[in-house]
Amino acid sequence: MKTTRISRLTGISLAALMLASVSANALPAPTTTQPETHLAQANQKKRLVVMDFDYGTTNSYYTSYRGIGAAKGISELLINELVNNGTYTVVDRSRLEQALRQQNRSGTIDAATAAEIGKQLGVDAVLIGTITRFNIDRQSGGGGFMGIGGSSQKTKATVQIDVRLIGTATGDILATARAMGEANQSNSSISVGGIGGSSGSSNEDALLSEAVDKAVNQMVTKLAEVAKKLP
Repeated sequence: MKTTRISRLTGISLAALMLASVSANALPAPTTTQPETHLAQANQKKRLVVMDFDYGTTNSYYTSYRGIGAAKGISELLINELVNNGTYTVVDRSRLEQALRQQNRSGTIDAATAAEIGKQLGVDAVLIGTITRFNIDRQSGGGGFMGIGGSSQKTKATVQIDVRLIGTATGDILATARAMGEANQSNSSISVGGIGGSSGSSNEDALLSEAVDKAVNQMVTKLAEVAKKLP
């Protein structure tokens, strides 16, 4: 009789343990939606619009670049490289131009106006900038002896860009960056009795283009670093 009673109690205990185990397995797993949502937001690209740059240098070699204003041409190149880099989502220029026409805006854009236009376009930040250097410098030297002479010329192109990233939510300056590109060329010539030749020819357009490309690429790298720190 005791054996039968113990067997029944043992069976009830085992059944209870099995039921508890089933219930525990049936409980829903803790949700991780919230952290995943925050992670997705953190990894989301910032939306950016690039204004036409101003031309702020007072010691310039050219007032035009590749057939259009130097400042606008460089901002166009920067847009292309930012798109290729993929760190930001860059708003198409046609939308920017439409917004400027609607607000009857032209010329230099200040931070407050940039933030206002940025809100209209639904972007996180607006990039405004200035070409602060766009120069060609030349250094010449030479001499002669007994009818034999020589000369040399060094040509250096320098392009510098300064930008500010304006947050559309507050109109505050979120970051600043500066990039500078340089390109050099050296030419030499020798003459005998006034007759001579040159080892090369200065190509100032090509030097400026090279300097612009270096400055733009440097700026893209800096803006990619800035993106990691943006709220």
